[in-house]
Amino acid sequence: MNLLKNTQYLVMGIIGVGAVAPASTFADTLGPYASLMGGLNWVSAQDLNQNNLDFVEMEFNQPLHSGYATGLALGWRFPVGLRPEVELGYRENTLTQFNNRVYEGGGSIDGEGEEKAASLMVNLWYDVLNLPAPFNRFTPYLGGGLGYATLTVSGLEAGGVEFGGTHRDTVSAYQLGAGVGYELNENWSMSLDYRCLKTREAHFGDIERLPQGDVSTEYEAQSVMLGLRYWL
Repeated sequence: MNLLKNTQYLVMGIIGVGAVAPASTFADTLGPYASLMGGLNWVSAQDLNQNNLDFVEMEFNQPLHSGYATGLALGWRFPVGLRPEVELGYRENTLTQFNNRVYEGGGSIDGEGEEKAASLMVNLWYDVLNLPAPFNRFTPYLGGGLGYATLTVSGLEAGGVEFGGTHRDTVSAYQLGAGVGYELNENWSMSLDYRCLKTREAHFGDIERLPQGDVSTEYEAQSVMLGLRYWL
């Protein structure tokens, strides 16, 4: 609840700064920028595969308990509204349950562990510029990106049994996104951003206390973040 209240105060404060800024249109700001984002991250239920068998499904805590995402980006906006960008991202969630436990005859059990995804993406966004008044401070956008993500799972435990230590792999990834920016003044803007990040199959090799064989999985996460952008 405190997180929700603090987020509300932050949004209200930033909008208040924008309300006292000059009334001219800033949504056509061009050139280089840097942005910082942070917010909530949802991870889809995720199958672990071994020897062509989906032997267990990992279920994750809801974001207000554990899931978060952050991002740092450098980009450039061109007059036509195209905005190429390089983005570093980080996502983390904790496990809450293991379902469909094929090796144990099915069923579910409470589980523990962490999953992290660190990503480097090259994005291309399209900004809808020069909206008519009174919406001229807003800039909707959409687009996507390609890159790589290092997926890490650690501390896996179920029923008091630990399954190895830390396992990671770096794989190709892509994301789709959309959002809306709000221009505060000539140098600053805030944004509400949505991202859906997916990876190719990551391979973790043998995991302690599981049958021998490479363990693999695919990662899919959805993030909703608030951003702050500075035009250089």
